Amino acid sequence: MIRFAEGEVTKLRREFKLVLGADEAQALCERLSGELLGPVPLPTRITSVYFDRLGHPLTERALRTPHDCLKVRTKEYAPDVGADGVARVVLEVKRERNGVTQKRRVWVPRGQLRTVMRGGVGLLPLIAGGSLHPTLGVTYARTVYQGSDAWRVTVDRHIAYHRVTAELAFSEQALNAERLGAPVLRDPEVIVEVKHLGRELPEWISALQRASDRGYSKFAVGMAQLEERAMGGSVGG
Repeated sequence: MIRFAEGEVTKLRREFKLVLGADEAQALCERLSGELLGPVPLPTRITSVYFDRLGHPLTERALRTPHDCLKVRTKEYAPDVGADGVARVVLEVKRERNGVTQKRRVWVPRGQLRTVMRGGVGLLPLIAGGSLHPTLGVTYARTVYQGSDAWRVTVDRHIAYHRVTAELAFSEQALNAERLGAPVLRDPEVIVEVKHLGRELPEWISALQRASDRGYSKFAVGMAQLEERAMGGSVGG
């Protein structure tokens, strides 16, 4: 069985993104389903919390150059099939530069997250010093299509951006859309990411990359919304 979270296509990869309407996304998903040997996995609910330093340098970089940025975040999954009844998050540093992505990740029990963020861990030395604070919550439903170890397609729907407090981010209780409360923005579009190891892709998937002409960063979009509202922009739902 392919382990979506830990395979080589997760650690160092190339990726491109598509921003689609619901009908376009459905047609793409039907074709992707034909690439799988078994049934399509059920969607997973994902809650991400993004972190930044004082002065928001990571936010500024993501807004200025979304193709060349650094993100620090936690992600948690519902259902989390490997949790064994313990609330946990995956703490992740993600570097993106011109279509090449590298991730470093470590699973952390929720009850230890605040301590880990304060002291840093060997796998993620960037967070050492405890100067990161939560800035944005993002929730969405993800379906994963993976026919080989060389490439994977994720389809994210029902994306919502939330304000988040330190109390919620470091709570021992699992975080979800209900606990985060009403979002500042709901995105009606569907975000498709094709993640691969640089090997030859099926021709029709390669054609998607040629058609990809629009960048998208959940971190950048969400922080832009929060900044707009902080400056007195109109409140949306």
